[in-house]
Amino acid sequence: MPINTPTLRQQFPITETWNYLNHATHGPFPISTATAIADLAHSWTQPADLDHSGNDKTVDAVRQMIAGMVNGQAENMAFTGSLAESMSLAAAGIDWKDGDNCVIPEQEFPSVVYPFLNLGHRGVSVRFAPKGADGFTSLDEIRAVTDQRTRAIVVSHVEFMSGFRNDLSALAQMAHDLDAVLIVDVTQSLGPCEIDVQASGVDVIAAHSYKWLMASYGVGVTHLSDRAIERIRPTYAGRLSVDLGFEDLGYELRWREGAGRYQAGGMNWITLAGLRASLDVITSMTPADIAEHTVRLTDRFLDGLEQRGLEIRSSRDPKHRSAIVAFTTGSEQADADLVQKLEAQKISVVQRGLGIRVSPYFYNTEDEIDQLLEALPH
Repeated sequence: MPINTPTLRQQFPITETWNYLNHATHGPFPISTATAIADLAHSWTQPADLDHSGNDKTVDAVRQMIAGMVNGQAENMAFTGSLAESMSLAAAGIDWKDGDNCVIPEQEFPSVVYPFLNLGHRGVSVRFAPKGADGFTSLDEIRAVTDQRTRAIVVSHVEFMSGFRNDLSALAQMAHDLDAVLIVDVTQSLGPCEIDVQASGVDVIAAHSYKWLMASYGVGVTHLSDRAIERIRPTYAGRLSVDLGFEDLGYELRWREGAGRYQAGGMNWITLAGLRASLDVITSMTPADIAEHTVRLTDRFLDGLEQRGLEIRSSRDPKHRSAIVAFTTGSEQADADLVQKLEAQKISVVQRGLGIRVSPYFYNTEDEIDQLLEALPH
C-alpha cells in the first residue's frame, strides 16, 4: 500500500528546514517522540507521584512492536544499553573452548568486531572473510574461512558503508551446518528493510535505537531465538535477570524464562518512552510498505547517478539492496567538498569510507531525491 507521506511529514519538523537523507547516521525524532521523552523527564521532578506501572507497559509495548517487525516473539526480546552491549552479551555468553573461532566479514562496523576480539584471552580467534571480487561480502569467502571450530558467524544485515544487504537465510544455514550460531547487527535494516527471524533462522539480532528507530542513544534491542537462549549464558546478572521477587533475599540464581534473563537491572525508561512513540509511527506502516517506498526512492537516485556518470559503490542486485546508497565523485577531497556544498543547501548526507552515503526513509519524497540529484555535478 502506498505510504501517505504528506501526513507522515507533519510528524517531522526537520522537513521544514532540511532535505534530510541521512537516517543511517541519526534518525530525527517525530514530534510525538520528543513529547513522550519530555513528559517522562518532567514527571521525575515529582517522583512521589510517579506511576511506575506505566514504565512496565512501555517495555511490554516495545517488546511486542519490535517482535512484530521481525516476526519474532516478544518473550525473546531483551534490552541493553547499545549495539555494542548486545553484541558483547552474545559473544561472551557462548561456551567457547580454547582454539575456537568466529568469522566476520572485512570492513564490519567496529561495535560488531570488538566484542569478539575481546575473547582472545579465552583462546578464541577472529577470522576475517575478505570481500568478493565485486567488493561486496561473499558467501563463498565466508565459507572458505570457516571450519569445524567455528562457533559463530557474525555479520551486519545491511553493511554501514555500502548498504549491501546480506542473505540471512543462507548465512543461518551455513552457521547451523557447523553447529554454530548466526549473530546479526540489524541496526541499518530494522525499520527500512523486511526481517523475518523465524523464516531466516537467525539466532541473534541486535540494533541500536538512534538511527532508523529514531529514538536516540541508550537502548539496544536484541532478539534471541530459543536455540540461542539455550546456548548463550547471561554474562552479568541482577534482580531483573531472575524469576524472584523484588526484595527476595534467598538469592537463588533462577533465570527468567526467555530473554528476560539477559536484563540485569534498571532500564533507560526515558529512551524507551521515546522508542515506543517512534515505533507507533513506524509500525503504522508494514515493513513491506516501507521497504517498497525506500527502494523506489533509491532506484530513482541510482538512475540519476548513472545519468551523471558518478561511480556507484552499492549493489544494484535486488537481493542485496537496502535503503543505503553509496557513491563517489572519484576523489575523497571532492566527496568532502560536495558534502559541505550540500549541507549549505540544507541537504543532509554524510561521507563514509566508500564515498558519500545517502539514506532516505518512509517520509522522504521523490522531489527530495530530485533536489539532491540537481545539486550533484553533471
